[in-house]
Amino acid sequence: MLTQLLNSPVLNPAGDELGRLEDLIVKLGEGGYPPVTGVKVRIGGRDVYVGMENVDKLAPGEVRLSTHTLHTGAFQRRPGEVLLAADVFGRHLMDVARGRIVQAHDLVLGSIDDGWRLLGVDRSPRAMLRRLVPRRARPDLRRHAILDWKDVQPFVGHVPTAKLLMPLQRLRRLHPAQIADLVESASHEEGEEIIHAVESDVELTADVFEELDTEHQLEFLKSRSNEEAAKVLGRMAPDDAADLLGELDNDRLTPVLSMMPAPQQHKLRKLLQYHPTTAGGMMNPDYVSVMRGTSASEAIERVRIDDKAPHQLMSTVFITEPDGKFIGSLGVVDLLRGDPDCMVEDEPGLVDLRVSAGADLADVTLMMADYNLTALAVTDGASNLIGAISVDDIVEALVPEAWRNRVEASSGV
Repeated sequence: MLTQLLNSPVLNPAGDELGRLEDLIVKLGEGGYPPVTGVKVRIGGRDVYVGMENVDKLAPGEVRLSTHTLHTGAFQRRPGEVLLAADVFGRHLMDVARGRIVQAHDLVLGSIDDGWRLLGVDRSPRAMLRRLVPRRARPDLRRHAILDWKDVQPFVGHVPTAKLLMPLQRLRRLHPAQIADLVESASHEEGEEIIHAVESDVELTADVFEELDTEHQLEFLKSRSNEEAAKVLGRMAPDDAADLLGELDNDRLTPVLSMMPAPQQHKLRKLLQYHPTTAGGMMNPDYVSVMRGTSASEAIERVRIDDKAPHQLMSTVFITEPDGKFIGSLGVVDLLRGDPDCMVEDEPGLVDLRVSAGADLADVTLMMADYNLTALAVTDGASNLIGAISVDDIVEALVPEAWRNRVEASSGV
């Protein structure tokens, strides 16, 4: 364990003490278990680097060198290297296997075929006992809460060495909601590091932003230009983008909105007319719709090729008159089970349920619950279909803030 090695005496081959072990240096970015490349030794008030090729023994209470000759120049970091005690120990890390933030209360090292390597993290607060009692009396807590290093990603933005980047590929394995939870559980600087890592994937960035709470969305947009903000908002679902735009200051809302593509601008300007807690404010203007006279097989094909509607609304097809007036809705399952040549308006599963744009959350929730709907049509005063609300929008609106805090409290920090 790192805490068992720190401050151990460093001896020359003859057994004479030269100084004390200050830190261990590992090289990140090579995958697997990072190799220990050297140690930092405090000798006569100076920090000295000793490469692992000159370390004969590394053990609690004793570090023995294999050479009498040391380069006593001032210690300097090299590209890609981190100091375990200074840069990792006691700090937050990401448990990417479980999508949570943990703290490195100790670090596990091991000697394998080709040398010493960083093998894991002890996230148990009980590991702190090793720092508080004499070395020989320290309990062995290695079996408690040890995380395999392969499942861990450190935050390295604070490391002055050499532009270490958080690998996007590891974050892609997580659901956007898990990445958002990581951002919300981390400090602002750590959250920025995660956001910067995903920004090269515009779609993923938008998905993560949709899952963030409003406070964090605004926090990260503040540090971005209007053009960057417009790019992220332009990739988000229109209803989520409208909610976030509505939180921006007026002096920023207009320029950001004007930088977005014209079709997206048009949708957002319409959504911004409604209060966020009404059906108009919650609805999504992207949905799958067909006109009267469309066959069931053609409606199914429309679902298959649609690339605008969110997944939550793909389970329902909305039917309108040629002039846009709402007729009803059909579940995709009903279409699949029915006669493929039957016209959609003649399907027995057709449901004529809708809410007005001004309906409040209670009205929408009760209708969807009473009729077991996963999506509900929103119409204007002339009965024209203008949007759709999915059940996940309702669930998100109904989840109390206290529940969100409970999730954060159980995240394993």
